[in-house]
Amino acid sequence: MREFLTMKEVADILGVHPVTINRYCKQNKLTYYQVGCRKRFLREDIENFIEGVKCHAAENSNNPFNTN
Repeated sequence: MREFLTMKEVADILGVHPVTINRYCKQNKLTYYQVGCRKRFLREDIENFIEGVKCHAAENSNNPFNTN
């Protein structure tokens, strides 16, 4: 069974405020499911978001670990 997370749980995982999670949703950066008046998130979608951010950070020329 898929695991759904609340906005607060996602905010805690990402280390940001729930308002930031709401902003990411409005910017289509995070996939969410509307359940009544609440947003729910699949754990796998959050993990994919984190992986995507890590890939973009590694490509950033300002990254001190970038060897290009």
